[in-house]
Amino acid sequence: MARNDIRAGRFMDKPTFVNKVRQRLGDRFVATPEESIRAVFQTLHERLPEGQAGHIASHLPKELKAEWDLGRGATLRRQISGTGTSFDRDEFLERVRQRAGLPTRDDAVHATRAVFATLQEALPEKDRRDTAGALPQPLRGLWETAAVQGTGARPDPAGQRYEDQWLPSEHGKTPDQLA
Repeated sequence: MARNDIRAGRFMDKPTFVNKVRQRLGDRFVATPEESIRAVFQTLHERLPEGQAGHIASHLPKELKAEWDLGRGATLRRQISGTGTSFDRDEFLERVRQRAGLPTRDDAVHATRAVFATLQEALPEKDRRDTAGALPQPLRGLWETAAVQGTGARPDPAGQRYEDQWLPSEHGKTPDQLA
């Protein structure tokens, strides 16, 4: 596969993807970029309809498809067992927290935003929009605002929990955007 322009939302190799997540997480983050990628990929794959999950997989480098496909097994098991219920943002973040071995929900929010923002860079605009459309609010808001976070260490605003600053409300806007 030829390497296309990353800015156009096309192919991104694994080292580039991991380094971009690392930059967004910051040097002192509790989990490795690989642990964060694996946890978010698996959880996002479980949450998306299989067709949209396949579109995302088609834009991932071969080395990252194995991480993405971890979610496919759970999706297939849910379909076979008939217990395939969707889950909301809180459950999504709890699954990421557990899978990445993160101590807090704030860490899960930070890891999710870092991976979401990097994944969006690798996807064409249509797949970014389609992914957003496949997610319920406020999980969709987390997807849509992920790139706003920037890079580096997790901000810790005085007197405000991290998720209050970075998690969109049910309206899809962060508290700063609602003000």
